[in-house]
Amino acid sequence: MEYLINNLPDKFLLIIIVIIFSGFIRGFLGFGSGLITIPILSFIYSPIFAVVFNIIIEIPTTIYLTFIGIRQCRFKEISPMFFPMMLMIPIGTIFLIAVDEQIIKILMSVLVIFFVILIASGWRLKSTITKYVLITSGTISGLMQGSTGMGGPPFATILLSKGDSDQVTRGNILIMSSGIVISTVISMYFFGLFSFELLFTGILASPIYILASYTGSLFFNSLGKKYFRNISLLALGVIGIATLFNNLF
Repeated sequence: MEYLINNLPDKFLLIIIVIIFSGFIRGFLGFGSGLITIPILSFIYSPIFAVVFNIIIEIPTTIYLTFIGIRQCRFKEISPMFFPMMLMIPIGTIFLIAVDEQIIKILMSVLVIFFVILIASGWRLKSTITKYVLITSGTISGLMQGSTGMGGPPFATILLSKGDSDQVTRGNILIMSSGIVISTVISMYFFGLFSFELLFTGILASPIYILASYTGSLFFNSLGKKYFRNISLLALGVIGIATLFNNLF
């Protein structure tokens, strides 16, 4: 037992607090947990720790949410986005490994702020969403996921612009998120990024993350976006600005 405790990272309680909030966001929106977990844990530990830890805790939740997504998604429509995304994740992972971690941290913070502004503005792609738009957004999502662990916003922005019902849109987002986890796990295993400390910490934290995600999913099905959306965006904005400020100064 002492050996296991000694392998927990410092500030483990802070990790738990972070994943409770990020798990709720994941269950509620279908994506977005990485916008919270990764910038904060990158600042405390390192980008690689944050990205790998985030994907480990995502595995059980992804299995649960995939069953929900399968019933609601239209996979044939999103497949031109799905497969390029999965193929580009390993290339993005090379960037994560090779580039200085301070640059990665700044990039993460900038991306969080950008997508918070984009989502908060209610922006939607006005032009017709063709197969080429889907391929491009999937490619960008894959590169962003591999390099920063935050591949959700690009594809989510496009899917939100398609004009589908909330249930179909969320189902499509859930299946895209499942593809992210599958490809990222394979990529990280190939590059040897998993460690005993990360696996142990992730496994220990996963039940809490699952419960938070389940709560977020229930919230979506009951009260919807009326109150929580603005609070979530405000919190994400504060996190993005705070982590960017700390990394620059």
